[in-house]
Amino acid sequence: MLLDNSIEPSRRMVWSRDKSLEWWTEIVPKMDDKQFKENFRLERSTVSLLIKHVGPLLKKNETQLRSAIPVEKRICCALYNLGSESELRTIGHLFGIGKSTAGEILHEFCATVVDSFFYRLVKFPVTNEEIKRTVDGFLNKFDYPMCLGALDGTHISIKPPQGLELDYYNYKKFHSIIMLATVDSNLLFTYVNVGAPGRCNDAYVYSKCQLYDVVQGDIYSKYYMKVNNTSVQTHLIADSAFPLDRTLMKPYAIQPDMPKENATFNYRLSRCRSTVERAFGILKNRFRCLKKKMEFHMDNTTNIIKTLVVLHNLCIITGDNPGVDWDILVPETIYKKPLYKASTSSGNDVRYALTQYFLQNPI
Repeated sequence: MLLDNSIEPSRRMVWSRDKSLEWWTEIVPKMDDKQFKENFRLERSTVSLLIKHVGPLLKKNETQLRSAIPVEKRICCALYNLGSESELRTIGHLFGIGKSTAGEILHEFCATVVDSFFYRLVKFPVTNEEIKRTVDGFLNKFDYPMCLGALDGTHISIKPPQGLELDYYNYKKFHSIIMLATVDSNLLFTYVNVGAPGRCNDAYVYSKCQLYDVVQGDIYSKYYMKVNNTSVQTHLIADSAFPLDRTLMKPYAIQPDMPKENATFNYRLSRCRSTVERAFGILKNRFRCLKKKMEFHMDNTTNIIKTLVVLHNLCIITGDNPGVDWDILVPETIYKKPLYKASTSSGNDVRYALTQYFLQNPI
């Protein structure tokens, strides 16, 4: 009896737990276009575009042990993850996969999108044609001349690296990394820098990033207009958290007895600079994962944010507009943003020249 039992081959009792596929196989195919977009945050046509261009890079080979997860399911799983505040465990239950598999699918999708499409869809104007198109866009839509882009930073909540909690604790009283970005008149992101610790201020991050050196290039000084013998070259616009110089304009300090011409300048600049605020708002409302704390490795977190920027630009290019009710925001605590008072004489001259230009060219 002992001999017989010893030679009987052992059998694996459980290879994997059975999981329900009902939501993916039965419910999703029956969703109308509005329901599909509410769940995956993109229109079916945009998802089909992703499947066509990203799918071949994500496809897995079948094995004798188990079937590979279809590309369509992998991409939709990643999009659902990016578009909701759900935990990986919940997403795994919906798609009939494990928690760890849902995480692996997310990170592989984001790494693939960033490696293949980030620099193709997020481009700062560097050629003569791109510079002219960008400047004309701001002038035609907002009556603001010589603008290369609206610049600002936003905080993304994260779980800080162990031992570096203080470095990532920001003035809003939570741990974060900074996403510094510029957008054009169409709300397309043209430059993104992600990963600076939340303790840093926007001006410091800008001074250390590649964009600061790029805008000093000679090609941008070739595009200028004359206002009362002052050359106003192409430049960025930002809020009071940034330094003032000839390549970056910021508003005058708000005062109770502010001169009318200064208030006019502030209004015209703010009217144009609202593009970057709107772009951040659309990004966070479309992709709700930005509303929760990201608890991934820092490299994965950075890839996720860059992927969202790529998808945001793709949606604008394809006409995949955000849902009307996505813009409804819950009132948040208003924090006083740290100011940066540094300025250069050339920056003051350019700002004064623009102030005179706005007085001469009212809207």
